[in-house]
Amino acid sequence: MRTWRVGTVSMGASLILLGFALFFAQWKRVEATDIFMGWWPFLLILLGLEILIYLYFTKRENTFVKYDLFSIVFIGLLGFFAIALFLLSSTGLLGEIRAAASGKMRVFQLPDARHQVAPDIKRIVLQTGTDPVVVEGSNDQSVHVFGTYQSASSHDVKKPADYVAIQLTGDTMYVIIKSLSKQRGWFYTGGELSPTVVVPAHIPLEVRGTHNEMRVAPRQLVADWTVSNASSVAVEVESSANLLVTAAIHGSLKDGNVAWKKDIEASQQETPEQPTKGSVQVGKGEHRLQLFDIEQASVQVIH
Repeated sequence: MRTWRVGTVSMGASLILLGFALFFAQWKRVEATDIFMGWWPFLLILLGLEILIYLYFTKRENTFVKYDLFSIVFIGLLGFFAIALFLLSSTGLLGEIRAAASGKMRVFQLPDARHQVAPDIKRIVLQTGTDPVVVEGSNDQSVHVFGTYQSASSHDVKKPADYVAIQLTGDTMYVIIKSLSKQRGWFYTGGELSPTVVVPAHIPLEVRGTHNEMRVAPRQLVADWTVSNASSVAVEVESSANLLVTAAIHGSLKDGNVAWKKDIEASQQETPEQPTKGSVQVGKGEHRLQLFDIEQASVQVIH
């Protein structure tokens, strides 16, 4: 008398298909989970075929049918695992788990962005975004942006337009530093820029932050600059400069290698709403760097 065990053939075929799926994933360099999610319905087909064959053979004499419970449980576990992967993928959670598991942060070079400043441009406005930024002055007649960025992928920034935008309006040039795309969900992912912006030192500049850190090195400044809305600003001034740094901030004035000359009258009338005022003069102080709406500021004179 022959004995037919429902589930044995399905388990054997499932193991064969699973082996082929894993081999194909390694050969084609694709995600094994993607193949597995497309392969699991065959488990149900195989088990269903076995049940149909069972029904066919039960009509014949001398046939005794048994169920291979171990094989059926094994197939059920494989099917449950595949369905769980499918549900995770459909809700987007599987992609976030992959990103978190393989999200090793690395540092990449930003593509250089250079834009010539026309003679009729009378003012430059720099919007820094949320990342730390370095602003320097130069004798060149162009705006130059470069630096690095930290991300899990080198494809976040492929060209200068991916992280900086330049807009001309009348006699004003707007330089806008973009933030890298950030994904919010079960797992937070996002990169960080570390740009350096070099602007002509003879053109008035207005730097607008977003409560981020800034380092400002005006060098031989021959125009007036303003910096606002930053968490901290570290000013580096050359000893041969002709500059007056003034601050009216709602925070603290930190002494670098040169002390702030604080406004005594303002200090005596200090209230939570009253800004802290101070100044540092290098040379004759004919050109001015103004700081306001900042939490912390310091000045370093480079000899």
